[in-house]
Amino acid sequence: MSDSKDLRAVDLRRLWRQFLKRFWIVIASAVAGAVIGFIAYVVYSNVMSGNTVYRIRNDYYITFNHEEFPNGVDYYNAYTWDGILRDDPIVDVALMKAPDISKDQILESVTGEILGDYRILTVVVTGTDRDAVREISDAYKVALPAFAEKIDMLKSIELWTDSEIVVYDAYTREKNAAFLGGLIGLLISLFAVLVYGIFDDVIYTERDWVMNYPWIPYLGKKDTDEYRLNREHLLKKDGNYPELSRDEFSYNAEDIDKMRSSDGVIIKLQLGKDKTDDMDKVVYTLKKQDVKVVGVIGVTK
Repeated sequence: MSDSKDLRAVDLRRLWRQFLKRFWIVIASAVAGAVIGFIAYVVYSNVMSGNTVYRIRNDYYITFNHEEFPNGVDYYNAYTWDGILRDDPIVDVALMKAPDISKDQILESVTGEILGDYRILTVVVTGTDRDAVREISDAYKVALPAFAEKIDMLKSIELWTDSEIVVYDAYTREKNAAFLGGLIGLLISLFAVLVYGIFDDVIYTERDWVMNYPWIPYLGKKDTDEYRLNREHLLKKDGNYPELSRDEFSYNAEDIDKMRSSDGVIIKLQLGKDKTDDMDKVVYTLKKQDVKVVGVIGVTK
């Protein structure tokens, strides 16, 4: 095998053609990666990560004492309420209504937020104990109205929406897991397809043949006008030109003698299947045996 063939540059057009041919592998791998990532995350988050998380979100309507305290609204903002909900005036009343609940449970479970309207306070109770979450939420239905009665700036706090308990996962990342799995599958398969294309030694076209064996003319595909025209131009009409297939090539001395005594042999190349490693064995064996190779014809099955 010559050094020029070993050191030849990468054929980008051939590489791109082979990439398009195997692009379905990239798409399939990306989809498979996304499915695997999604399933793996679901299994981890629901089986391996621990207890189920429950949540209740109740909205409370706040009526302010605007007549006596016109600036009271400025004090009771979202940040303030989040702290007030865990202060003793409210927590102590909640503990009275939920004696089986500890103060630490309340402090860990309760948060507050005002999403838009300053009169609507959303109280969120989250935890892994379903009964405790429900009990704390019910206790706040009493504690908040009681708190309003003690504060001059407030006229009342009334339950506005009474929600049901729901299963909640604060760390739900199914979409992210699917995207990451798909991206990993895409990159790995893309790299694999490109590397395979670089090292693929299958002969697909005349260009592939000429790059490997420039001294042996490509006559064209068998039984085509190109083949007949090239044969008439390059070979004698009455010449003896045995056609050799790589799969049928024999090292029998008698066969070699017949080929050596002929006007030359024509190698039959199965396009898209024959590889340069296999063809090298045929081409260079014939060369060592002083068998003249006058051309190659492409065949398909």
